[in-house]
Amino acid sequence: MAVYYDAIDHFGHGFMRYHPPRSPWISEEDFDLYKDVIESAYRFHNMMLGTYMNLAGEDTTIIICSDHGFHPDRLRPQHIPNEPAGPAEEHRPFGIVAMKGPNIKQDGVIFGAHLLDITPTILSLYGLPVGRDMDGKPLVSAWKDEVAIDYIDSWEQQEGDAGMHPPNLRVDSVDSQAALEQLVELGYIEELDENVEVQVANTIRELRYNLARSYIGANRHREAIPILNELWEEYPEESRFAIQLFQCHLALDETESAEKIMEKALGDKREVMEQAREELNQLVEELKDKKSEDYTEQEIHKLRKLRMKATLNPDAVSFFRGSLLFAQGNYEEAIRELDKAKKAQTHNLPSLYLKMGYAYLGLKKWFDAACYFMQVLELDPANPDAHLGLCKTHLKEHREDKALDEAMAALSLIYHNPQAHFLCGLALYRCEQITDAVKAIETAISQNPIFPNAHRYLAGIYYKEFQDGEKAAKHRNLAREAQQRIKDFKAGKIDLNQNAGSISDWVIEINTGNKPKLDAPMEDTVIIVSGLPRSGTSMMMQMLAAAGISVMTDGVREADESNPKGYYEYEKSKQVGSDNSWIPDAKGKFVKIVAQLLPKLPSGQPYRIIFMQRPLSEVIPSQDKLLERLGKKGSKLTPEKLAETYQKQLKQVEQVLNYYQDIEVLPIN
Repeated sequence: MAVYYDAIDHFGHGFMRYHPPRSPWISEEDFDLYKDVIESAYRFHNMMLGTYMNLAGEDTTIIICSDHGFHPDRLRPQHIPNEPAGPAEEHRPFGIVAMKGPNIKQDGVIFGAHLLDITPTILSLYGLPVGRDMDGKPLVSAWKDEVAIDYIDSWEQQEGDAGMHPPNLRVDSVDSQAALEQLVELGYIEELDENVEVQVANTIRELRYNLARSYIGANRHREAIPILNELWEEYPEESRFAIQLFQCHLALDETESAEKIMEKALGDKREVMEQAREELNQLVEELKDKKSEDYTEQEIHKLRKLRMKATLNPDAVSFFRGSLLFAQGNYEEAIRELDKAKKAQTHNLPSLYLKMGYAYLGLKKWFDAACYFMQVLELDPANPDAHLGLCKTHLKEHREDKALDEAMAALSLIYHNPQAHFLCGLALYRCEQITDAVKAIETAISQNPIFPNAHRYLAGIYYKEFQDGEKAAKHRNLAREAQQRIKDFKAGKIDLNQNAGSISDWVIEINTGNKPKLDAPMEDTVIIVSGLPRSGTSMMMQMLAAAGISVMTDGVREADESNPKGYYEYEKSKQVGSDNSWIPDAKGKFVKIVAQLLPKLPSGQPYRIIFMQRPLSEVIPSQDKLLERLGKKGSKLTPEKLAETYQKQLKQVEQVLNYYQDIEVLPIN
């Protein structure tokens, strides 16, 4: 059983800013009013948890976990970024895990726990096997008595219902919407209401942005770049897309591209600022005879938004210029530029000081570097990167014991940290703890097999300390392979989607099994010609009309070069689901409806469907030609992705058609 206490997150976003100690930008009046809210919220949740634990009983194992916390100190941000995910800026990256149960140690401490460890731990407690493809591990250090852990290759391969659609029915919501946009552009589906369209567009924008951020978090910057490029092109006033794009190119050592992005972003920002200032002056003029307390919420929001657009954050500009100079290896200039950003809000200072610390490391000024890393830890004692920075300075100055302490401090915060394990191994080796050093470096490699320096160092240890030429040669080869793989990846030569099928692999196929034929007479049945656009639906309608069969068409869409004999469409059929008033008039007639709208047909009415099947390798190029003639762009999906999305959409259509007994389908190839 799982219980989600979501109120703590809401309390945190609403009131953590007022929690003691008082931040300078919080008024004393507000502080006195709200300072006890957070503590009271936690007390209330503790009461609920206590009741739940009493009801569950002593023989129940209970795990409490949170994926993040909130900054309760000087790192609380004064300003929240103006974007949907902006409130996440208030999050502290570390959550908690606490466990209680018959086989759980009392008063123990779990080191190196990760959110991904929770599922393997629960599986083990239930006596179920852990998937070898899971990124997490069971938290065995929490158990009193050893528990046997079984493994399987993957739960994805196990039969049974996991509450998910099968893979062939899982349609990406963004891709699905893009495919529907293609149908709108082709004229087969009615356009969305303007307000709905804006909401859908905004949602898709954020989904795409979050996907890009996920790629960045997984160090898959190459895959994030095209998404961010598209977003920035569509929304040039949104500097966040440019910032992430800039960071991606820096991560790939593409400093020239990063510099171009930065300069273009600054140019775009200046244009936005100029326009915003004009609009702001105009709005202020309109409101000059109105007292500020009489402003409407809409006016206040517009003023705030325009003021934000009309200003440029000089600290942010200096930070990004300094980051670029740092990536170019120009450490002295980077430090001068970064120094200009020290007036940034305290919340942003740890990342600034980290960058300056590493710049001083690049200049081999170990003392200055250490000073900045220590300043980071003064602001944020749980910053693993600062501990690693100090570890490096201690190693450079041959203070191995202190280096080891800092590496261990970093690992106590984030165990899945290959660099920390590697530096720990270096410190251990210099302390002549050879066996432990090998274990630490092997752990680094197990967490990141593509780690050239770790392979090289391990090769040296095996050769020098163990005279094991075979293992030394193995790791030297692995180091070379890893180095080449990194080089190829940064150059974009490694295709991370190499398993994606080509468009020729996708076919349209509707399988309705052995459903019984309809008993309903033809005059009571709506007869539908369906399929994807350009699959032959118009041709089928033309043939039926030529045979003297009654077809439902209004002639609104006239014949053109793509369909010289006409489209034979009925405009209201594009509104099925929102307007079904025409359905009774369609009885005994043939009407054309695009496949994706079939699930919206009203139930209780018998339908016979002629479903046109044509290879997608022919359908999509034909759609592209039609769009070109219409002067429209259509979907932004690649042909392969569009084909895959169509295939999955049609599988969903197939399920609906199979579910209803008053639908008979005749597939036509």
